[in-house]
Amino acid sequence: MDIYKELVRERDAGRRAALVSIVTQSGSTPSATAAKMLVRADGSIAGTVGGGAAEGRAIMVAREVIETGLSQMLAIDLHKNPTLDLGMICGGNLQFYIEAIMPNRTVYIFGGGHVGLMTEAICRTLGLETVVVDDRTEFANAERFPAAASTHAGPLSETTARLAPNASSLVFIAMRGHALDQAALAWALGTPAGYIGMIGSKGKVLTVYKNLVADGFAPEAFGRVHAPVGLEIGAEGPEEIAVSVTAEMIAHIRGSDKARPLARTMDWCGAVDEATPLAAAS
Repeated sequence: MDIYKELVRERDAGRRAALVSIVTQSGSTPSATAAKMLVRADGSIAGTVGGGAAEGRAIMVAREVIETGLSQMLAIDLHKNPTLDLGMICGGNLQFYIEAIMPNRTVYIFGGGHVGLMTEAICRTLGLETVVVDDRTEFANAERFPAAASTHAGPLSETTARLAPNASSLVFIAMRGHALDQAALAWALGTPAGYIGMIGSKGKVLTVYKNLVADGFAPEAFGRVHAPVGLEIGAEGPEEIAVSVTAEMIAHIRGSDKARPLARTMDWCGAVDEATPLAAAS
């Protein structure tokens, strides 16, 4: 099996993975330096780094790497850890490099108006690829969005047929009316996109949901929709709304489901001596 073809397949599908490589070894070990193994998000593997319990440990750590997105080294001394020597009969030393393989992320922005324009700019600053969709040519074109991966203008039924989000894609909906937002959301719900956000008041969101349920969508389908979209920061104006929206996208990417102000994570009891009044410490 070609490890790299499998790696590309996982990335193209928008799935995380980890690549395990033996970078150093000494003594009698079960596999040659540079042996590689791909660990998929579901725990399945392609390739091998020698088998046995040591490989099992590498798979466990690889799944942690997939979860956190942080690559790491794993050193195993088979002399000091004889239980890892089961089935290997080696007794050497191994060092693995376990690399996080993160899929490219594309943000599909529905609506090229003021909010869409600012959101696209911030997304690119964050290193995210952007695709802009609008039913109006003047709001989705290369002149207005020169650095976007692509722009699509025209009826949504036609433009969305050219789009193929994967599990790591993000969809942000901010078009110019309920009907268009509803159509964009209906399309998004039929894709594997990992994040779907729609702008609007609570009343608008409920109206759109009810309309889609009447059209045959199950109520549970809206569980992955962030609407009203964004983190609560008291945002006003397109620029601040874009910050709110992209902050929520970052929270989604990082797995921070309960994003909150950083000040709330402070341990004041540990940071300030109990005998010191807070007023004096501020």
